[in-house]
Amino acid sequence: MLIDRSGRVWSLRRDEAMIAHMAQIRADARESGAMPEALAGGERLFDGSFARIIDRVAVVPVWGLLLRRFNWFTWSSEEIRRDVDAAKGDSRVDAIVLDIDSPGGLAAGVDDLTEWLRDARGGDKPLEAFVGGMAASAAYNVASAASRITMGSSALAGSIGAVIEYVDMEPMLEAMGARIVRIVSEQSPNKRLDPESPEGKAEMQAIVDAAGADFVASVAAGRGVSEAQVLDRFGQGLVFSADEAVSRGLADRRGTLEALIAELAGRGDTTGAAPAAAAMEDPEMDWDKLTAAALREHRPDIATELEEAALTGVHVNSVDEDALRAEGAEAERKRLAEIDEVAVAGHDDLVAKAKADGKSTAADVALQIVKADKAAGKTHVDGLRAVEDALDPPPSDAPGANAGGTSEPDAHAPIEDRAKAQWNKDASLRAEFADDFDSFLAFAKADEAGRARIRAVN
Repeated sequence: MLIDRSGRVWSLRRDEAMIAHMAQIRADARESGAMPEALAGGERLFDGSFARIIDRVAVVPVWGLLLRRFNWFTWSSEEIRRDVDAAKGDSRVDAIVLDIDSPGGLAAGVDDLTEWLRDARGGDKPLEAFVGGMAASAAYNVASAASRITMGSSALAGSIGAVIEYVDMEPMLEAMGARIVRIVSEQSPNKRLDPESPEGKAEMQAIVDAAGADFVASVAAGRGVSEAQVLDRFGQGLVFSADEAVSRGLADRRGTLEALIAELAGRGDTTGAAPAAAAMEDPEMDWDKLTAAALREHRPDIATELEEAALTGVHVNSVDEDALRAEGAEAERKRLAEIDEVAVAGHDDLVAKAKADGKSTAADVALQIVKADKAAGKTHVDGLRAVEDALDPPPSDAPGANAGGTSEPDAHAPIEDRAKAQWNKDASLRAEFADDFDSFLAFAKADEAGRARIRAVN
């Protein structure tokens, strides 16, 4: 992606020759009124459109630089949506193919277009993408919105990512004698940040990171994979040849535009593109010589399953579902039992809610009880400190230990005995817990188990 001095954001792998060539195609067609040779064949979808209908398949070009709004020189997000929408409503059309050969373009409008295309592909007319030359940056984002991507020979796909690049002409103008005067309102000190300053670089980094995150999310939604898989497998800005793009999951197969049209028109596969139905069957293959690219081409469902399993650390077909259910049930029983241990009379609703939500721990419940009591006017700060002292008594030879000859319970005695001894000897503790020994005992048990070690409550 590129940001020029006007602040516009681009999703573009720069290819000036391609951009100039496609602009010339449109200019020639506009002047002559005739369909360019590269788009010859079939009939126009409608007057003024470069899309054409061949064997009841609408072929919508996505060529050269992509801008947001319709114009006479480049393709645009508006034009692509207009043509696809017209094809969906045309009774002469049974399927739609995006014929893509583009380095990308202006980011504005592309996410809206791809979201609309993802919805459009779910209708009664298949929406597919064919990459004849390049589908880079914004153009790949458009391709990813189709239900399937077919790569032509020597085609390239990818360039997912963001970069800010611009040419600062001000030093040259100043060298020529120009004097640049800039006055920024006091209310907007960040309106003209120096791009070389830390603040300016931070601003641009935030813009480019947000754009990159939107790009990754859009591609993940289009390809039906996780954003983690896009980051891990889709090159992080690299472009890939047809075979590599297929093996990594950026595309679904190799083929030709003619074969794709023939398939969608119901005339079968004549020049190399495998029909979608065949891709889901179990073809005969030499398993000893199987490659990742071949698996992705013939069984993309299995390839995707293996890739997702690798990312999550789960081995396919190795999970015992009964064992997992039993393990989950046991964990839930243990959680409920621990909550019962710290439950205190008067907080039945709180305990019931914690049990029902399926995630609260005994420590969570104990803390909620403290907060509830505190909200009711009880202050447990000193009492909680007493809990700590009761469960972690000072050494027997420490100053003040066993003062007055009072005997302490054995350190290995049950928690109930140790808590009771502390309760009986400490009037302030009883006052802090409003003479509710059960509440004190709940905290003592929670602390003993390492689930709630509360030092103070503010």
